[in-house]
Amino acid sequence: MTTTPLHTVADTYRRVATLGNPILDLNPITLLLSIAFVTVVAVAGSGWVVPVAVSVVFVLIAFLAGRGPSYLSTILKLWLVVGFLLFILRALLTEGETVLIPLGPIAVTMEGVQDGLRFATMVMAICGGVTLFFALVSMRHLTLALERIGVSPRASFVLLASFQSIADLGAIARVVLDAQKARGIETEGNVFVRAKAFFPILAPVFLSALSATEERAIALDARAFNSRGRKTSLVQLRPTPGWEWLVVALTALLAIAAIVGGVLGWL
Repeated sequence: MTTTPLHTVADTYRRVATLGNPILDLNPITLLLSIAFVTVVAVAGSGWVVPVAVSVVFVLIAFLAGRGPSYLSTILKLWLVVGFLLFILRALLTEGETVLIPLGPIAVTMEGVQDGLRFATMVMAICGGVTLFFALVSMRHLTLALERIGVSPRASFVLLASFQSIADLGAIARVVLDAQKARGIETEGNVFVRAKAFFPILAPVFLSALSATEERAIALDARAFNSRGRKTSLVQLRPTPGWEWLVVALTALLAIAAIVGGVLGWL
């Protein structure tokens, strides 16, 4: 039986965390700023072409990062449900002079269609930026990057625990549903059948979440989380190269140009 030298085990925690993709390995802060500035470009434009172009750019980035299929599936669902609904509402409720389809007291106008396209594509570009960020960035890396720029470890832990709790609640709910199904309780069918099976699991799900919270608090206390000394981490982020901040500066300039162009009517 062979054993791994202790220094080798320790070195594995000193290595810089990498996901094997240059986009996924970007610093979460610089990636957040870049996506935010590009999203500003979509908001600053006056038409629907710029938001659509920004949405396409987000899809290309997701494919380059290796997260394209899952991201595209999510964003298409948002476009088909949220985007289409926003377009219909704006097209029906926006007044205009050029009537396309009269519908009694309301009417679909050319101005309403244009406003609906603009508003729906802008909101979808914002949703695409948010979805892309969380598709590319691990919450552990984000909280660690926030701590490196001076954010309190307590605040970063609250942020991490909040997002982790959402995933934990979903996992616990699936386990309880599977247990109910194994006992012969109907959990699949129409909306009423699913609701009848879902509401009884709320109590055990939240009780399990409370128990997990207590266990997490005990684990933090055992690791001296409340100590005022310098905190250490098992994950090491790579130093942020200068070219990443250059990308942030370029996207910031692009956002400023888009705002100026929108004010002056260029976009």
